[in-house]
Amino acid sequence: MSIQELDNTPEARQAYDRLVDLSPAGSMYCRTWWLDAVAPSQYTILTLQEGENLQAAWPLVSQDINGRRCIGMPPLTQKLGVLSTPSTAKYAEKLSQEHTILEGFIRRLPADTAIEQHLHESLTNWLPFYWNGFQQTTRYTYLIPDLKNLDSVWKLMRTPARTRVRNASKRGVRVREARDVAEVFGMYAMTMKRQGMPVLQRLEQVERLDEACAKNAGRLALIAEDAQGRVHAAAYMVYDARCAFYLLGGADPDLRNSGAQTILLWEAITFASRTSETFDFEGSMIQGVESALRDLGGIQTPYSRIWRERSRRQSSNLRRLSGRVLRKLARLADPVE
Repeated sequence: MSIQELDNTPEARQAYDRLVDLSPAGSMYCRTWWLDAVAPSQYTILTLQEGENLQAAWPLVSQDINGRRCIGMPPLTQKLGVLSTPSTAKYAEKLSQEHTILEGFIRRLPADTAIEQHLHESLTNWLPFYWNGFQQTTRYTYLIPDLKNLDSVWKLMRTPARTRVRNASKRGVRVREARDVAEVFGMYAMTMKRQGMPVLQRLEQVERLDEACAKNAGRLALIAEDAQGRVHAAAYMVYDARCAFYLLGGADPDLRNSGAQTILLWEAITFASRTSETFDFEGSMIQGVESALRDLGGIQTPYSRIWRERSRRQSSNLRRLSGRVLRKLARLADPVE
């Protein structure tokens, strides 16, 4: 087993992106073009080769926080983690293969660097991380796993959500495509500020990602407004053939009873049913947001957040600093609501 950093050649990048296509944990978040957009010059990809074949990989994004180098989640990216080719082995053998792959990657991690990762929901085996000093907490997203039958998706929504969609339409709330992603970002930033929460993303980051998605996959920016032209809510979705992700959005709290957010997300789901297999609401762990997403009929799906401080042998001062770094990493990596 040979673990090394991926060469930055077109051939090597294409081989890695083919692994993303094959891996159950693969998503557009892992693709080289996505990483180029959200973490330019900040990422490396560890790869496991067997002969000439790429068997597994782990994209890692480095950041400087409080003057310390750390490995964390890039902006606008919900999940990363280890990718591997599908296994046809029996269950016990498959677990053994996973342990070998994960242990090999973990040994390559720098011991003096704080690390935080959000793993794809398909990677449920975090034991090798536990054995190597990592901690874990369970987070949740909501998924609509099959978008083929839109009538079934509608019926799985709770009655209050369907009622909000109908009432929004009766009140004259209409959904249109945004003029550009900045229009959505403005509503998102306003919502976060009104809630007393920091705006963790910058407009230039979102615009750079929007340009990359337009070139390599797809994106959709939607606005819900009334007959007077008042913007009630906004949403931004990125998608490929595998999955559509609700990436960020916001709503005017003074107009919260119009049902605009619900009709907006229903329009996004309707659009995604023509482009993607699955819809991922990206959370949330925030109680009020979770209830709204649950109403839309998604399946509650757990995934792991894992982290490790610099070293178990570090001084108490370094441990305190690592703790602050990890807390800041957790805030930066929280899904955007």
